[in-house]
Parts: sequence; C-alpha cells; structure tokens
Amino acid sequence: MKVKSLDILKKIKPYLPGIGRDILRFLMIFAPFFAVELYAYALLSPARGTVLLFGLCWSVLLSAMLYAIPRKVSRIVFGILFYLMAGWTVAQVGYYQIFGKLMWFTSTQFAGEGAEFMGSILSNFSAGFWIYSILLLGLGVPVIIFYPKTARNHWVRLGMLIPVILSILWLNQLPETVFEQDKGVWGTKSEFGQSSSLRATYNTMYDARNVYDICGIYQLSFRDLWVNHLYPLTPGYRKQVNSQRKEIDQYFDQRGKQQANEMTGILEDKNVVLVLMESMDDWMISKADTPTICQLMDEGIQFTNFYTPGYGTARTINSEFCMNTGIYLPTTGKYVFDYVTNNYRQSMASQLVASGYTAQAFHYNTREFYSRGVFLPAMGYDSYNTYMDYTDVKTDLYSDQYLFDNETLSSLFFREGQTFNTIITRAAHGSYIYREVVSHYGLKQYPQYKGLYGSEEEDCARLKAKLVDDMFARLLQELEAHGQLENTVIIAMTDHYTYLYDNKEEVAELSGLKNRSTMLLEKTPCFIWSADCPNVQVDKTMNTADLLPTVMNLLGIESSWDYLGQDAFDPNYPGYAIFSNGNWISNGIVYQSGKVVHNLNNIQYTNEYLAEMNQIAQDFIHISNTLLTCDYYEKFQ
Repeated sequence: MKVKSLDILKKIKPYLPGIGRDILRFLMIFAPFFAVELYAYALLSPARGTVLLFGLCWSVLLSAMLYAIPRKVSRIVFGILFYLMAGWTVAQVGYYQIFGKLMWFTSTQFAGEGAEFMGSILSNFSAGFWIYSILLLGLGVPVIIFYPKTARNHWVRLGMLIPVILSILWLNQLPETVFEQDKGVWGTKSEFGQSSSLRATYNTMYDARNVYDICGIYQLSFRDLWVNHLYPLTPGYRKQVNSQRKEIDQYFDQRGKQQANEMTGILEDKNVVLVLMESMDDWMISKADTPTICQLMDEGIQFTNFYTPGYGTARTINSEFCMNTGIYLPTTGKYVFDYVTNNYRQSMASQLVASGYTAQAFHYNTREFYSRGVFLPAMGYDSYNTYMDYTDVKTDLYSDQYLFDNETLSSLFFREGQTFNTIITRAAHGSYIYREVVSHYGLKQYPQYKGLYGSEEEDCARLKAKLVDDMFARLLQELEAHGQLENTVIIAMTDHYTYLYDNKEEVAELSGLKNRSTMLLEKTPCFIWSADCPNVQVDKTMNTADLLPTVMNLLGIESSWDYLGQDAFDPNYPGYAIFSNGNWISNGIVYQSGKVVHNLNNIQYTNEYLAEMNQIAQDFIHISNTLLTCDYYEKFQ
C-alpha cells in the first residue's frame, strides 16, 4: 500500500508546477469579471454583501468555461463578454447616479429619445464615477493583450466542469439563502401572487434596483435576459398568460366594482381636451407666471395630492401611456412599442370613440419619437398630428400655440361632432438655461425673465411655465371663438416633476421639500375644468392610473372593464400613490425603504396597516405589469 502511494506521488509531482500555472492563468481571466461586480458594489452600495457571492459564482463560471476552450477562441469570447458586461454595468451606474434607478435591457430602446439631453446628463456624473469607470474599462486591455494560455491537458479541461457545476448549484441556492433574511418580516401573503418579501421582489422583478440588491449585477442581467426576452418564446408562456388573466380577475373581483357617486356624469356629453403639461412642476404655477392655469384650478376640480411616479424608463411616455390606458409602463423596462399589438379597448380614446367621439392627438415632435405615430392610433386615436408636417420654420415648433396658428391644424382640432383632443405641450421641458432654444424664444417675448428670480434655471423654468400658460389662455380664446367654450371640459396633468433641473437642492427648496423624501417631489399639478364644473378641491392621495376611471365617471361613461386605478370620488377608495420600487404614499404617510419616513398628517397607524399597504403596493405593481404581459383587455372580445 505504501509503495503504491509513493508511486502515485511520483506520477503527480511533475504536474504540480503546471497546476500552479493553471491557477494563475485562471485567475487572470477571473479577475476582470469579478472586477465588474466589485465596481458595481463600490458605486451602487447595495443593501446586502451577498451580491458579491453572486458575482463570485458568475466570475468563476465564466472563467472556467473560457479556460476550457482553445486560447484563440477564448480570447475573443472573453473580450466580447467582458466589454459587454463592463459597458452595461458602467451604463447602469451612470443611469443610477442621474435617475436613482437601474435599467432593464429594453430600456436601451429609449436611448435615442434622451440623446438631445446627453450634455446636461454627463455633467452630473461624479468624479468617482469617471475614475472607477476608466479603471474598469481599461482593465480588459492588458488581459486581452497578454491573454494567458488556456488549459491544454484534457484532464484540466475536464476538471473545469467542477467549478462550472459548483457555480451553477450555488447560483441556484444563493437566492434561497437571501430570502431567509426576511422570512416572516412582512407578515402577510397576497392572494394574487407572491408574498411581499425579497422572494416576491426577485420573482416578479418589478424593480431592477431592488433585484440588484438581492443578487448583484450579473444575476440581475441574466434574469432580465431570461424572464423578459427568452422565456416569452417558450411554449409555457401561453399557459402563464391564461393563469395571469385569472389572477387579475380575482384581484378585481375582490376589490369590487366602482359605484356611481355624486360626481357621476356631471360632465356628460362635453367635448374633451386632454393636455399633458410636459415638465410643469407644481412650484412653477403661480398667479404671477401662470394666471390662466391658476384660474382654471380655482374654478374647477383641483387634485392637490396627485403623484406621477416613474415606471419603466422614460418618464414622459410612462405618464402619457398611463393617462391614456390606466396602466403604467412595465417595471421590467420593456418598451411601450412591445405592446403595440395589445387591445386597448379600455383606453380613454377607445371609450370616447365608442361613445361617438372622434379622437386626435397633437404635438410638435415626430411620429417616431416614442413611436407615437404607432401607439397612439393603437390606443384609439384617429391619428397623431405632428406640427413638423405643417411648417419648415423651426421657431414655429417652439410654440405650443402653433396648433392654433396653423389653419389646417386648427381645423383638425375644431372639427365637426363630439371631439376628443389630446395636446402634448413642449414649452416647459428642460434644459433650463438661457441659450436653450425654447428659453431663447421665450426671452424674446418676455425679456424681463432674465435675472428675475436670481438663478438661470429658475428664470428659465418660470419663463417656460409662462409659455405653457399662454397656450391655455389661447385655448380658452379659441374655444370661445368657435362657440365651444361652454361645451368643453379641459383635463390637464403633468407627466413628471422637473427632474432635468440640474440643481437638485434648489428644486427641493422651490417645492418646499428641503430635507424631505424625494418621493414627495413626484407630486405634480392635475386639474379638470369646464364652464359649469363645480369648484372642488380633492386632497385624497392619487396616482396617474386614477385619472382614467375618474374622467370616465365624470363623463358618465360606464366602462365594461375594471381599471388598475380608481375613481377619485369613490368614497371606498382611500387614495394612494404606489412607486415602482414598492414605496408608497397614502393619507400623509410616506413609506420608503421599509420604514415610515414622514407622517405628514400625524395620524395613528399600526404595523398591521403598514403590512396591508405594503401588500397593496406589491399587488398594484404586479397587476399593472401583468395587465400588459397577458393583454388582459383582449380577452373581452
């Protein structure tokens, strides 16, 4: 026995230096991959250190597979994999520094829409971001140049199966280890899907940042690829769709049907003008700068706690899509165009057209921008009308009043019969600097705004608000001239707060929210006016999805379908704003990152109430996503 052991040692001894070299070569491939996870960890500061374990497993898995194949192929594949992953991670971190959220792969489809603001965005990156990013991206260069020899011995190559298998097993087990950390914390379980927990966050994937905090950048990216891109191509997906529709039925059945109330039908049979006020923050509205808007608010229905939280990636199209359909953009990051073939029979345009209206949408920008030329007709509009089709003069496009200046556009707006018109304004959009084209255009009309408020950004923001107010004044003037003022209801809401404002502290101060949660910045103006509309102030907390059922109730249109949002005047609806990461605001309570950060109304609340609201938030996000993925309203044909 002893002799045999010595013989084995003699046979192994020549290979020991080779094993050492194999380990060093393996580590040379491993190090850049793991550096990607370390980079994300350093700049995103995740809630759990377990993200590094996920990154470690993925780095071992990729390195072992590369070390097992020939050097020439391995080198090319390494370069592709490393720079794809490193570049994506740098983009994720940069996006997070600006918007406070992470992206999904489909979010890149919005890149073109954000290109014109790139200069302003890049200036907001921290010095640490640039230093770490350059170091990470530079790390791949020497590794590719001096790429190590991969395993030649077939036993070593075969041995790479061990770390591959172990990594896969660990990646499968690690989520369960993380889920144990909050087992029983929430204390409730939804009847409509997952329990409110880390497990629910991981499985439903409603927020990329929350998923990253559980499993790191590699696992987040892999799950994004599988859940949002590959799994929908499999046979099991149709079975899931049918299951989701039943789940939504159960959700709506338990919530109950919307009941008629004292506001039902008070605006029945009126023409409808829906105005999406691009970037019109609440602090920009004042009697000095926006007297017409103030008048409409004072005389009509004013929603004082209306929130437009960001879902998906692009803020404007998120709110625009939601005000039209009652559904937020999917938190999975998919582009609205991915759902252009869905049935939107529940949308505002579809419901009004079914009631005898004609529907038109108006904006200065191209049909390709946010794919409005396709998805607006898909939601029931007869057409999307871009001002670019009617003028070659650039300055015409700087004014939202061009809709009425151009005779052809005006005749489209003031057409025969009952009409539904949507106007998407431009004027108040960032950036807020004197040399920006709309600011420059506005200063020619109102030169007194330059230096009026003490900062260039505030001067431009309030000037642009003045231009939006001018559009409303012109709208009223034109309605009266066409004899339609008494028979028209104007509905106006903002798509998002002034998040493109560079000085974030100044925005918080102007909003009266210094040292308060940034969630409160998402409160934006919303009002409804008509000549005979009652003067009502609604203080109930509301969200974008509530606008559609509220408008349908006021117009007296009985929808055959349920909506994610609820009628503001339904006495059984407590009112709340649900954010895409699961945070929420209701009755003055601001709940963020697992705790109450503000109790604005100083109400008494219990842990049971918080658990109930957490579950409402979880279900709200899940159902919103599912309404789109299973094309819920299509089943009612």
